[in-house]
Amino acid sequence: MFDGLPKLEEIGYDFKKKELLLEALTHRSYSVEKGFNYDNQRLEFLGDAVIQIIITDYLFARYPMHDEGLLTKMRSALNQQSTLANFAKNISLGSFLKLGKGESKAKGNDRNSTLCDAFEALAGAIYLDGGMDSARNFLVPLIDDLYPSPELLLQIANPKGYLQEYTQKKWGTKPLYKIEETSGPEHQKSFSVSVTVNNLLVGNGTASSRKSAESMAAESAMRNLADSQAPDPKSESIGLTP
Repeated sequence: MFDGLPKLEEIGYDFKKKELLLEALTHRSYSVEKGFNYDNQRLEFLGDAVIQIIITDYLFARYPMHDEGLLTKMRSALNQQSTLANFAKNISLGSFLKLGKGESKAKGNDRNSTLCDAFEALAGAIYLDGGMDSARNFLVPLIDDLYPSPELLLQIANPKGYLQEYTQKKWGTKPLYKIEETSGPEHQKSFSVSVTVNNLLVGNGTASSRKSAESMAAESAMRNLADSQAPDPKSESIGLTP
């Protein structure tokens, strides 16, 4: 029943009540198929509130000179679906989710909405198992790792706008977005989008809507462009493999 779960605990938290971890990983589609009387929706509800408190406290303490307006923008950026999905991907959470056959076939374990919900459920489970300090010790290192600077937090609030401003200022060109693939049933579509600068692939994103996928691709592009430190977007060094 708990096969494979210890590997997920490499996130740095060892569950005392393994059933809480199992519940956090159980999608409603799997629960319905198996006839279980539990899924991760209640933990998701709790985890949403836990994450909100931790992020608020984190920003308040880390940025004592920022006003309420800027802190609110940062909190919104950190608590939005795409950001929480990025946290989930950082710990490979999707590979541990228990999904129904249809949801699994539709690549639900890579869908932003599913990953975000599961991440919230995981945070809620850690809170119930070990308290607020344990939940904080789980979340804060992920924030520091993926978004170490205030500038990055503001980028993710409007990634497409930030990327366009960046490429126009630096190279006088706009990024172009293209849908590479759509999958899943009509009510649960998954969109894979690429973004190019001067015909060079610089980012990819997958989400349950075209708009969200484009935002994910823009975030990916900003990270790749920053990591490359390349002066020219035509350089092979900042390209990605399609």
